[in-house]
Amino acid sequence: RHFGSTSATDVELTGAQSQQSPAPSQSPTFGATLQAWYRELFHGPEKNAVRAALGLAIFNQFSGSTAITNYAVEVLREIGMTDNKKAILLSSGISFAKLVGIVVSMFLVDSVVGRRPLLIGGGLGMSAMMVLLTVGIEIQSIPLVILAESLYMLSFAVSWAGIFWVLMSEIFSMRIKAVAVSLATSVLFAGGAIANILYHVLLKKGGPLFGLFFALVSLCSAVFVYVFVPETKGRSLKEVQRLFENMGFVRVNESEGQRLIN
Repeated sequence: RHFGSTSATDVELTGAQSQQSPAPSQSPTFGATLQAWYRELFHGPEKNAVRAALGLAIFNQFSGSTAITNYAVEVLREIGMTDNKKAILLSSGISFAKLVGIVVSMFLVDSVVGRRPLLIGGGLGMSAMMVLLTVGIEIQSIPLVILAESLYMLSFAVSWAGIFWVLMSEIFSMRIKAVAVSLATSVLFAGGAIANILYHVLLKKGGPLFGLFFALVSLCSAVFVYVFVPETKGRSLKEVQRLFENMGFVRVNESEGQRLIN
């Protein structure tokens, strides 16, 4: 046998090896990945948790929480205050109320009250303060407007300001947490931008509808939490997921329930 020659047996072995070797794997396309995540997030075993997170993100901003700070000075101008420095000084009380609320929330969220009652109570408090703000604007009472805005922010800070992020860390498994929290955060910031524009338009042209609209949204946020968000304090991830299966109008079927993600 010559070293340069190739026998029939060598050819057969080479052919067999080439047939057995796997084809190089292809990376999924962006569209396929997007569809897979859509199915996982909105039709998978954690779909109720995802929907609850998106609802919380929307209500967090559409209740007017960011806009009431951004437009505090402009509200005072609308009811007749011409001293800009005084308006800025008075509106700084809103930021102080927010600081106090967040500190209070730190002591309540894990010890006494829990997440769900704080969110419901905060939504009701914000709704009441938006009604009071509407009254203050209509009668052009600067003290009443400042009081309403400060108490609104206190209600928000005790509840929705921090508890939203607490829940984002508690309701998802590690399998989907990064994508689900990123999606909820994107909705939160997008909602904030839209709510800011809406707040400004209603303040200029809406009349009493300005405060009543945000009062209604805040009231709906309390109802949303009551229906769709379970209490997570002191519960494991699996317990939280089982609670989500039994809440709201969208039920998780039994086969999906068996796929709880650890």
